[in-house]
Amino acid sequence: MRLEYEIDIESLTRLEKICFPTSAYTEEQLSEMVQDKERYSVIGVSSTENLVGYVIVFDNSESLEIMKIAVLPEFRKKGIGKILLDEIEKLKKDIFLEVRESNIVAREFYVKNSFKEIGKRKNYYKDNNEAAIIMLKKNNKN
Repeated sequence: MRLEYEIDIESLTRLEKICFPTSAYTEEQLSEMVQDKERYSVIGVSSTENLVGYVIVFDNSESLEIMKIAVLPEFRKKGIGKILLDEIEKLKKDIFLEVRESNIVAREFYVKNSFKEIGKRKNYYKDNNEAAIIMLKKNNKN
Protein backbone atom coordinates (compact mmCIF):
# COMPACT_ATOMS: atom_id res chain seq x y z
CA MET A 1 0.00 0.00 0.00
CA ARG A 2 1.26 3.46 -0.82
CA LEU A 3 -0.05 7.00 -0.35
CA GLU A 4 -0.96 9.02 -3.45
CA TYR A 5 -1.20 12.81 -3.60
CA GLU A 6 -1.88 13.10 -7.33
CA ILE A 7 -5.02 11.11 -8.11
CA ASP A 8 -6.59 10.82 -11.55
CA ILE A 9 -10.22 11.86 -11.72
CA GLU A 10 -11.36 8.64 -13.42
CA SER A 11 -10.10 6.46 -10.54
CA LEU A 12 -11.52 8.82 -7.94
CA THR A 13 -14.90 8.97 -9.68
CA ARG A 14 -15.02 5.16 -9.98
CA LEU A 15 -14.38 4.67 -6.26
CA GLU A 16 -16.81 7.43 -5.34
CA LYS A 17 -19.62 5.69 -7.26
CA ILE A 18 -18.80 2.28 -5.77
CA CYS A 19 -18.56 3.52 -2.17
CA PHE A 20 -21.37 6.11 -2.28
CA PRO A 21 -23.92 4.83 -4.82
CA THR A 22 -26.72 7.13 -3.61
CA SER A 23 -24.66 10.21 -2.69
CA ALA A 24 -21.62 10.28 -4.97
CA TYR A 25 -19.99 13.53 -5.99
CA THR A 26 -20.04 14.08 -9.74
CA GLU A 27 -16.86 13.92 -11.79
CA GLU A 28 -17.07 17.70 -12.17
CA GLN A 29 -17.34 18.24 -8.39
CA LEU A 30 -14.40 15.91 -7.75
CA SER A 31 -12.35 17.62 -10.42
CA GLU A 32 -12.98 21.04 -8.85
CA MET A 33 -11.86 19.76 -5.43
CA VAL A 34 -8.71 18.10 -6.80
CA GLN A 35 -7.76 21.31 -8.60
CA ASP A 36 -8.46 23.61 -5.61
CA LYS A 37 -5.30 22.73 -3.67
CA GLU A 38 -5.62 25.82 -1.42
CA ARG A 39 -8.82 24.55 0.17
CA TYR A 40 -8.89 20.79 -0.48
CA SER A 41 -6.51 17.92 0.05
CA VAL A 42 -7.24 14.66 -1.75
CA ILE A 43 -5.13 11.76 -0.53
CA GLY A 44 -5.36 8.23 -1.84
CA VAL A 45 -4.03 4.79 -1.02
CA SER A 46 -3.07 2.46 -3.85
CA SER A 47 -2.52 -1.26 -3.93
CA THR A 48 -0.15 -2.12 -6.77
CA GLU A 49 -1.61 0.04 -9.56
CA ASN A 50 -5.17 0.68 -8.39
CA LEU A 51 -6.63 3.29 -6.07
CA VAL A 52 -8.35 1.44 -3.20
CA GLY A 53 -9.14 4.27 -0.80
CA TYR A 54 -9.17 8.04 -0.52
CA VAL A 55 -10.03 10.98 1.67
CA ILE A 56 -11.16 14.46 0.64
CA VAL A 57 -10.43 17.11 3.26
CA PHE A 58 -11.62 20.73 3.28
CA ASP A 59 -9.27 23.15 5.07
CA ASN A 60 -11.05 26.25 6.34
CA SER A 61 -7.76 27.50 7.88
CA GLU A 62 -9.02 27.04 11.45
CA SER A 63 -9.88 23.35 11.21
CA LEU A 64 -10.29 20.50 8.75
CA GLU A 65 -13.47 18.79 7.59
CA ILE A 66 -13.49 15.31 6.11
CA MET A 67 -15.83 15.62 3.15
CA LYS A 68 -15.50 11.97 2.10
CA ILE A 69 -13.42 9.03 3.17
CA ALA A 70 -13.84 5.70 1.41
CA VAL A 71 -12.21 2.33 0.97
CA LEU A 72 -13.26 -0.31 -1.55
CA PRO A 73 -15.31 -3.02 0.22
CA GLU A 74 -12.75 -5.76 -0.45
CA PHE A 75 -9.98 -3.64 1.15
CA ARG A 76 -11.87 -2.66 4.33
CA LYS A 77 -10.62 -3.71 7.75
CA LYS A 78 -7.01 -3.70 6.50
CA GLY A 79 -5.88 -0.40 8.07
CA ILE A 80 -6.37 1.83 5.03
CA GLY A 81 -8.80 4.20 6.77
CA LYS A 82 -6.34 4.52 9.65
CA ILE A 83 -3.51 5.33 7.21
CA LEU A 84 -5.65 8.12 5.72
CA LEU A 85 -6.61 9.54 9.14
CA ASP A 86 -2.99 9.45 10.28
CA GLU A 87 -1.97 11.44 7.21
CA ILE A 88 -4.62 14.12 7.89
CA GLU A 89 -3.54 14.41 11.53
CA LYS A 90 -0.10 15.56 10.35
CA LEU A 91 -1.78 18.87 9.44
CA LYS A 92 -2.14 19.56 13.19
CA LYS A 93 -5.70 20.92 13.17
CA ASP A 94 -9.00 19.87 14.68
CA ILE A 95 -10.87 17.49 12.35
CA PHE A 96 -14.65 17.52 11.88
CA LEU A 97 -16.89 15.18 9.90
CA GLU A 98 -20.48 14.14 9.45
CA VAL A 99 -21.50 10.50 9.29
CA ARG A 100 -24.87 8.90 8.67
CA GLU A 101 -26.61 8.10 11.92
CA SER A 102 -27.22 4.51 10.72
CA ASN A 103 -23.56 3.94 9.76
CA ILE A 104 -22.59 2.20 12.99
CA VAL A 105 -19.41 0.65 11.52
CA ALA A 106 -18.06 4.08 10.51
CA ARG A 107 -19.09 5.69 13.79
CA GLU A 108 -17.28 2.96 15.75
CA PHE A 109 -14.20 3.39 13.52
CA TYR A 110 -14.11 7.12 14.26
CA VAL A 111 -14.61 6.64 18.01
CA LYS A 112 -11.79 4.07 17.99
CA ASN A 113 -9.64 6.78 16.36
CA SER A 114 -10.39 9.38 19.09
CA PHE A 115 -13.32 11.21 17.48
CA LYS A 116 -16.16 12.32 19.74
CA GLU A 117 -19.80 12.75 18.80
CA ILE A 118 -20.60 16.43 19.35
CA GLY A 119 -23.93 16.99 17.62
CA LYS A 120 -26.58 15.92 15.17
CA ARG A 121 -28.02 17.42 11.99
CA LYS A 122 -31.56 16.26 11.37
CA ASN A 123 -32.63 15.42 7.79
CA TYR A 124 -29.06 16.06 6.56
CA TYR A 125 -28.80 13.47 3.79
CA LYS A 126 -30.98 14.36 0.81
CA ASP A 127 -31.40 10.81 -0.51
CA ASN A 128 -33.35 9.61 2.56
CA ASN A 129 -33.50 12.54 5.03
CA GLU A 130 -31.32 10.64 7.49
CA ALA A 131 -29.64 12.56 10.29
CA ALA A 132 -25.90 13.20 10.31
CA ILE A 133 -23.84 12.74 13.45
CA ILE A 134 -21.21 15.48 13.78
CA MET A 135 -17.90 14.21 15.10
CA LEU A 136 -14.71 15.98 16.15
CA LYS A 137 -11.14 14.95 16.81
CA LYS A 138 -9.29 17.66 18.70
CA ASN A 139 -5.69 18.31 17.74
CA ASN A 140 -3.45 17.96 20.77
CA LYS A 141 -1.67 21.29 20.40
CA ASN A 142 1.42 21.04 22.52
